[in-house]
Amino acid sequence: MPCKVRSAQLVAAALLTAFAVAACDGDEAVATDVVGSADAITAVVAWQADEQEPVLDDNGEELLPVIFVVADIGATIDVGVQADVAAATADWATVRFADDVTDTFNAALDGEPVRDDGVMLLVGPMPDPAQSVEFALVRYRSVDDAESFTLEITSDPTTTDTDNSTPNASVTSVTQP
Repeated sequence: MPCKVRSAQLVAAALLTAFAVAACDGDEAVATDVVGSADAITAVVAWQADEQEPVLDDNGEELLPVIFVVADIGATIDVGVQADVAAATADWATVRFADDVTDTFNAALDGEPVRDDGVMLLVGPMPDPAQSVEFALVRYRSVDDAESFTLEITSDPTTTDTDNSTPNASVTSVTQP
C-alpha cells in the first residue's frame, strides 16, 4: 500500500510541476517589459501628439490632436491592438485607424490636407516584441507633405498608471533617413 500512495504523490507532484511550468510560459508571453504592437503605436501617437501644433475650435478651446494610423503595404492593424490604442489615448488624442491612406485626406480642399486638421501616420511592419524596438513611419500633413522617420521605442515597465493614460513605452530616439 505505501508504494501506491507514494506513486500517487509522485504523479500529483509531476502534474503540479507541469501546471506551474505552463503558467510560467503564459506569463512570458505577456511580459510587461517588452514593447508589443499596442505599446508601440501608443508611444508613436504620444510622440506625434507632442509634436503636433494645437488646433482650436470656434470658441478658442484646444481640441485633442487628430491622428490617423494606417498600416503600410496593404496590411491591417489588429482590431484588438486598435482597441487598446484607442482606450490608452482617449484622454489626450483622437486616434482613427484607416485601411487605406486615401481615406485620410480631404480631396475637397486645396492641397488635400489630412482630414480634421490632423496628421496621418503610415506605419511600417510591427516589430517583434522586445524591450526596445525600431519602428518606421511616414508622417503626412497632406497628400504631398510627407516626412519619413525611424523611431526607437523602449519599454517602461515601471509605469503604474492603471487607467492606461500613460503609455507603457516611450519614444527614446527619432531619426530621419
